[in-house]
Amino acid sequence: MANVMQMTEYDKVVRGFVDAYVHNLTPDQMREIISEQTHIDFENIRQDTGQVSVFEEMASWESELWSDIATEFDLPDIEDMYDE
Repeated sequence: MANVMQMTEYDKVVRGFVDAYVHNLTPDQMREIISEQTHIDFENIRQDTGQVSVFEEMASWESELWSDIATEFDLPDIEDMYDE
């Protein structure tokens, strides 16, 4: 399929759409979109580099939350996962 615009103009169109779309979303719609996209992102990381990489990503986003989840699921420290 052919490109119909220069990339700089295309970028303006896309950014304008996204800006208008996001500003019209409700908080619940935003949460749903973010939740679904985050799950997809984590799944892509898992497929590319494995579960430990996903856990590292989670810990880098929110270390206290990751610690709570790791405790809940009785997971070892991330560093120890490399020994298994």
